[in-house]
Amino acid sequence: MTKKLTFHGIVQGIGFRPAAQRIAADLNVKGQVKNSGGHVSLIISGKEQALDEFVQRLIAMFEIKKYETETINDLDFTDFKIVHSTNDKQTPFITPDLATCSDCEKELKNENNRRFRHAFISCVNCGPRYTIMNTLPYDRENITMSVFDMCDECRTEYTTVYDRRCHAQTIACKQCGPETNISIDDAAEILRQGKILAIKDIGGYHLACRTDSVNSVKDIRKLKGREAKPFAVMFSSIDEIREYCKVNDKEKKLLLSPARPIVLLEKIKDFDSSVCGESDYIGAFLPCNPIQLMILDQVSPLVMTSANISGEPIIIDDNEINKFGVDVLSHNREILTPLDDSVVCVMAGRTQFIRRARGYVPLSIEINRKAKSDTLCLGGDLKSVFAFHRDRYVFLSQYFGDLDNKDVYDCYKSNITRFATLHGFEQETIVCDAHPNYYSSNMFNSDIKIQHHKAHIASVIAEHKLSGKVLGFAFDGTGYGDDGAVWGSEVFLFDENRIDRVEHLKYTKMLASDEVSKNADLALDCYLGGNTIVDKAIENNINTVLSSSMGRLFDAVCALLDIKHYNNYEGECACALESAAKKAEKEYKLIPSLDPENILTQIKNAMRESTAEELALGFHMMICRLISEISEKYRNKYGINQIALSGGVFNNRIITSSTISILEEKGFSVYINERVPCGDGGIALGQAYLSGLEV
Repeated sequence: MTKKLTFHGIVQGIGFRPAAQRIAADLNVKGQVKNSGGHVSLIISGKEQALDEFVQRLIAMFEIKKYETETINDLDFTDFKIVHSTNDKQTPFITPDLATCSDCEKELKNENNRRFRHAFISCVNCGPRYTIMNTLPYDRENITMSVFDMCDECRTEYTTVYDRRCHAQTIACKQCGPETNISIDDAAEILRQGKILAIKDIGGYHLACRTDSVNSVKDIRKLKGREAKPFAVMFSSIDEIREYCKVNDKEKKLLLSPARPIVLLEKIKDFDSSVCGESDYIGAFLPCNPIQLMILDQVSPLVMTSANISGEPIIIDDNEINKFGVDVLSHNREILTPLDDSVVCVMAGRTQFIRRARGYVPLSIEINRKAKSDTLCLGGDLKSVFAFHRDRYVFLSQYFGDLDNKDVYDCYKSNITRFATLHGFEQETIVCDAHPNYYSSNMFNSDIKIQHHKAHIASVIAEHKLSGKVLGFAFDGTGYGDDGAVWGSEVFLFDENRIDRVEHLKYTKMLASDEVSKNADLALDCYLGGNTIVDKAIENNINTVLSSSMGRLFDAVCALLDIKHYNNYEGECACALESAAKKAEKEYKLIPSLDPENILTQIKNAMRESTAEELALGFHMMICRLISEISEKYRNKYGINQIALSGGVFNNRIITSSTISILEEKGFSVYINERVPCGDGGIALGQAYLSGLEV
């Protein structure tokens, strides 16, 4: 019997073809396998039972989206071969970059292995993928390893069926692979001496130094123009992380996953304040490639932060890195796509993305709406992420940054072209945010404009494939509203294709300037008055706007309680307010209200009898009860039981965990973003959902 098989899914760059060859040898199946751009196609010949087992073993091993099989006229094969790839322009599911696997790590540290301390060790199960891919199919000639000719030993491994490196496109060794400009020992010595070292990694350069090299940490802040935002810290092992942080089972699993993200963990021991500032958390992560593994074996822990000026893209250019004037560990394998480290946390037992990048991009998300045509969704200007929607799959780009930075804008736009070319997307329909002045909204002639906060809630509905009525809470700092006001505390009733805005904070007239989002005192003055200049501007409508922003209310409460008065980076005041709330032994109970002035007046009056910490916790819990009260109101009115929470405010652990707990105790089903960020990095997914067709 002979069958033709077509497999769709994560089947390229993951060892599918050599696995098929090994299974065929085990089962005495003859035939051939080849990459075909968007899928893998096979022709297999043998006994029916063997062919069925062949298929089932492949399905069990890989993330197969779907597969087709048909019986064809018998063909006579003498063996099973991997044949040359073709490109049929089918939708590809490209493998992200994968951390060094345990087998390669053992070889890396085994002095009797020929790849002992080889800085580019990899196999079919690990190594760079997306960042070094020129085009599909995923073959040696189509990646940046093409310039390195295999030596005889590597060639033998590449063609040996039962070898772990059979058809491993990144295969190399010390004799035939990429090289570093300095030795790993020299790099480690630079760090041991307390100096800064720029290290070329999979998705770009990092700036690294010892956590106890306080002057170097401060110098990195000066180089990056990053005054206060916490740095991530790379540790050599889980045990070392546990010296500084609490680590639960889910967090451990994330730390050790092939994506190797930065995981925000609660501190139990701190570094100098120059490393993590006033944060209650450490952004901890483990080495993801051989260079990092070998360096961290010698000196650890290390500050490890993207090599860029704050707000600009991560540097991938070997010449540009020299502008920092620090020692450099580089290599001669080209990086094609800049990728920052992904950042996640575990909240209420659920994984939440802060930044989705290396290790996850360009994995697709399947949703329950089909694209009308190839659709480019441009996301927003802050924490910019674009997406392409084809069929039921949404392919999201990596995080880029804020588009008001020219370098970010250029990187974002050029990567749209690269992403489309690599995947074979056409941009037949273009969707953008409804904000008329967003750079992303004016980049192309968009066919569809979607309101920012509706996209936030739609992103939750999309990734959880919800149907029926959903009550959505979109709380953040700012977004352009349908009425031209600044929205940010929006409650929507989603009922299939109907979206109604049903609740929001009472509008407050605020100054229409970026300074309001940074200066918490200025936000407070807009709510309560008392600043003569601000009062006059508001009274005479001089550069003012109506706002329902929840983010600005958090800032105002923080300033009122004299906890922090200025956001040196986005969300700093909100983080400080949350930190203060965590220190409270009890909450001061506030009456839930949608009137910001009423809330602030309650707090102001209570400051005579309560502490800032108790009032901070009271404010957090009041917001949670407000969400609960609104949810019950609309359950009683419409029978709604599904609640969606999205927007940057839900990065707050007290708000999110307590809200989920309160609502679930009352029988609600509560959903948050778990596959994209709840902030603006997730709205492209919501845009895809709202512009798609119901299926």
